[in-house]
Amino acid sequence: MAYFDKSHSDLKQVANFDARDYEVGALNALTDGAAVQPQGPKLDFATITKGSGAWTGDQVKTIVDTIQQLAVVYIYQYDNSSPDTLSIAFYPTGAWGDVTATGSGSLDAAITAATAACSIAASATFNN
Repeated sequence: MAYFDKSHSDLKQVANFDARDYEVGALNALTDGAAVQPQGPKLDFATITKGSGAWTGDQVKTIVDTIQQLAVVYIYQYDNSSPDTLSIAFYPTGAWGDVTATGSGSLDAAITAATAACSIAASATFNN
């Protein structure tokens, strides 16, 4: 059976696929103002741009590993442009705080220490 906890709202939280209609009155109470996103986690987005030069494969792996110290990488895309960029989505939101921050303990500081100088924007573009 599928289960959605309160963070995904409480509408039809238990799916019984053997029944034509699995509504149960007490389980289907609506919560006002609660966002529903059953297809996946809410994500933080970032585009990491190298200060100069190109990212290496090892550096991209290190960036993913660095982000995964506090979060789970959901999807990423490397773009070999000048300068190189890495678009990335991860969860939970807020794990790295403000992704554009540059101070101690920030994502920028962690990636710079692990790889090379970079800048980070709080958005990402992915190609299909």
